[in-house]
Amino acid sequence: MTKQDDRIARNEAAVRAFLKGWDDLDVDACMAQITEDMCYLNQPLEAIRGKDNVRKMIASIFAPAKRCKFELKNLFGHENKVITERVDRWDWTGSGTWELELKVCGMFELTENGKIIEWREYYDNEDWTKKGGPSLVL
Repeated sequence: MTKQDDRIARNEAAVRAFLKGWDDLDVDACMAQITEDMCYLNQPLEAIRGKDNVRKMIASIFAPAKRCKFELKNLFGHENKVITERVDRWDWTGSGTWELELKVCGMFELTENGKIIEWREYYDNEDWTKKGGPSLVL
């Protein structure tokens, strides 16, 4: 492996660990992968900046969830970027069924030391809202 390949593998592992935190509804696991000045952007909403604010946002999404599963369809890295194509599934009521299945494309940018500094999400926000997703505004 080249140094570039090692960096890409490290970045992909960091993103996988971040997404596993969502599967586990574990905000601390997510926070372990990000920088203090991370920017979280759900298109077309306002950017959420800073680790404390990102923590608040993620915790507010986890609070009503009984289960969550981020099914990766594709994940690949290039330099300090990792892109994911996913189906994010949510059980809000504990019914055992996925009440929201959301097709998502996520772009992650990582620092030279392998921490996520920016996360941009692209999906149908109206679908999120209509199927029980909590507010994504701080």
